[in-house]
Amino acid sequence: IPLSIAGVIYMLTIGRRLCPHGHVDSNLSDLTSDLPKDTRKMTICAIILLLVVIAMALSKTINVPMQTAAIIGALACVITGCLTEKQAYGGIDWTTIFLFAGMLPLAEAMDKTGAGAMIANAVVGIIGSNASPLIIVMAMFLLSCGLTQFMSNTAAAALLAPIGISIAQSIGVSPFPVLMAIGIAASCAFTTPVATPPNTLILGPGKFHFMDYVKVGLPLVIVSMIVCTVVIPLVWPF
Repeated sequence: IPLSIAGVIYMLTIGRRLCPHGHVDSNLSDLTSDLPKDTRKMTICAIILLLVVIAMALSKTINVPMQTAAIIGALACVITGCLTEKQAYGGIDWTTIFLFAGMLPLAEAMDKTGAGAMIANAVVGIIGSNASPLIIVMAMFLLSCGLTQFMSNTAAAALLAPIGISIAQSIGVSPFPVLMAIGIAASCAFTTPVATPPNTLILGPGKFHFMDYVKVGLPLVIVSMIVCTVVIPLVWPF
């Protein structure tokens, strides 16, 4: 809750000033400006959207993957005449697709080859085993946050959790604050377009650049680290 409040305040004040303004994707505008204002088609689209959302919510119950439900919904829009094949094809953001296709194997390679572990061990060697608990929390937060910008947050947390536990035990403090710092930081995926799927999905339509994410996300990471450094020891004492 404190982290959410701090993030909202940041985005409503500093963050919104750092966000690029005036981006308009003309390709998407071309796709939607010529759509007829047909009440029947609008109703069909609304029904399809509702069914897709329900299918996604019940994906495990009905044994239909979420991506399959989304594809079926897209095909239904074409079959019912709500979209033409050309409009549907033109609505695909190929930049996003190829970005995912390139970065997902890279993230997996960092995990499988041990590159992530090598980075983690190097940082641990720098801070040493005699550092203060707060320094360890900050260091593990930054390390976890740094890794999650380029690899899965689950992989980053799983990689660093055993390291965090061993460091905490070596200096005789509770591992819980260290683990909480690692877990929260693994979700602070703010500074790159490949850190988390929502970042990637808005890259093309918003005409954002890599540095746009850095300018907005890096201060938010710093705000998040400060809040976590203050709040975590209060809730999970050393």
